[in-house]
Amino acid sequence: MEKPVILILGKLPPPYMGPAVATKIILEAEVLSERFDLHHFDTRINASVAEMGKFRLSKLAVLGRMYSAFRRKMIRLKPALVLIPIAQTPGGFLKDIPFIRIAETKGAKVLVQLRGSEFRDMYFSLGPLRQQMVRSAMARVHAAVVLGENLRYIFEDFLPGDRIFVVPNGGDFSFPERKDTKLRVTYLANCLPGKGLKEVLEAFEILSEQKDLPAYEFHAFGSWDNPAYRADCEAVAQRPRMEHCMLRGPVSGDAKWQALADSDIFVFAPKSPEGHPWSLVEAAAAGLPLISTERGAIPQNVIDGRNGFILKDPEPQLLAKALKNLLTDPELRRSMGEASRQLYEAHFTGTQMAMRLRDVAESVLGLSEK
Repeated sequence: MEKPVILILGKLPPPYMGPAVATKIILEAEVLSERFDLHHFDTRINASVAEMGKFRLSKLAVLGRMYSAFRRKMIRLKPALVLIPIAQTPGGFLKDIPFIRIAETKGAKVLVQLRGSEFRDMYFSLGPLRQQMVRSAMARVHAAVVLGENLRYIFEDFLPGDRIFVVPNGGDFSFPERKDTKLRVTYLANCLPGKGLKEVLEAFEILSEQKDLPAYEFHAFGSWDNPAYRADCEAVAQRPRMEHCMLRGPVSGDAKWQALADSDIFVFAPKSPEGHPWSLVEAAAAGLPLISTERGAIPQNVIDGRNGFILKDPEPQLLAKALKNLLTDPELRRSMGEASRQLYEAHFTGTQMAMRLRDVAESVLGLSEK
């Protein structure tokens, strides 16, 4: 029997952002390719994190060519389903609308996937005319995917509940043997103002004044897109008694897995809205205790008191307390790290993500009982 065709839109790395990683995992998932004929349409415009959000006339020309290419691909493939990761900013979603319109007009069912948690807030921040544009586009959408049960409400104004599905992030990762045996805390994410790195550094400055801590190092890996924010973080890291805090560049591939293998504690404490951060999935897979904040679907990945600590906001004093608890208690690090790995294996592997997405596609196409 001929397999239904699914066309998957999305960026591929580089740059190594969560949505690009998700697209790569989906396209390579055997449980999906066994059931469907998968095809990809690359929507990448920016070559680096620093290029994101910057307006250039050349990008408009690229978009125009991209829409034309997408229309041609729709005509050639005639997909039954088109999966479209949608943006959660007014400008970003405006760029998504033509993809939705073309896919629906060409007879495909449109499944949108939100890889964050701000779409509803964005919609209600718009004026009446632009709200109508969003509603008109969403009227062409058959179903939507969110990253956590607590995020289903985002689409309740646009779709009935039985057409809102939950698919958390998941990946299959392997890690090398540990090389560096020093006690290490790691931050591994893009160094954007909303990700909480400065607050984490300020927490380490608080700890630097305490004398009852074991020797440790803090390594922050990630790309920067804001020179002023980078200067602020570097200024904190260069203050007295902060020699053990190191700001490193982006890391990927084997070097990334080695960085996690060499770690004892993982901290990622965003203050801006989040979806389900890949960095936390990867750190849980590495068996690390996690420190994070109550944003988006993070509470499904970090259960306070079980596999780490989850804070309401990234306040330096609270971060310092959580870090101290883990730095001074090897048994707590061990037990919380084991709990992280158990949660990962139970809920957040790549196979589980692909199987959930397969079930969604079957439901949308009416294949669940066939």
